[in-house]
Amino acid sequence: MLGIERPIVLGASFGGKVAMAYATRHPTHPAKLILISTEAAGGTHKERRVALFEELGGPEVGAMARRRMFEGHRDKASLDAWLRLAFPLYTRRPRRSKCGSSGCRQSRGPQWFTRPGGEDHTFNPISDLARIQCPTHVMGGEEDPMTPIECQADIAAALLPHLVRLERFAACGHTVVPGCTGASFGNDPANS
Repeated sequence: MLGIERPIVLGASFGGKVAMAYATRHPTHPAKLILISTEAAGGTHKERRVALFEELGGPEVGAMARRRMFEGHRDKASLDAWLRLAFPLYTRRPRRSKCGSSGCRQSRGPQWFTRPGGEDHTFNPISDLARIQCPTHVMGGEEDPMTPIECQADIAAALLPHLVRLERFAACGHTVVPGCTGASFGNDPANS
């Protein structure tokens, strides 16, 4: 084994959901938790998401976002259109690679996950987040259409106040990464 007894766990986007599931099941195991551009309650802030996608991509992308948020991807064609037109809007900077998109195209996972009644809509550990016993740094971009900053605020509000720091980044989209945005961990609970 690796001998890691109290890991620092970072989860971004879907990985944040995995990190929260782990930390709520094993609340004293992680030393620290970092949650980036994620949500605790699946399917929240739908109208805000639709508005951000429409603002960033126009009416066609706004209509696609409304279908995705309220109906899910019902077929491969709708998922392919989403990946082509909406996925590039997740971040403010062009992606250096096809990061994530090829995996999405080759897998039925995203279609299954976002289908009506799928876990994207039913995942909700919000009432269990107060069980987490480690310093937690929650970060999000103010212009993230996929997991709006309100999602990060919901997470921060559900965690123990003395163990959480919420950091919001202006002019940033999905998956804010410290160093790329000028983020600094300074003297905060997640760095102590």
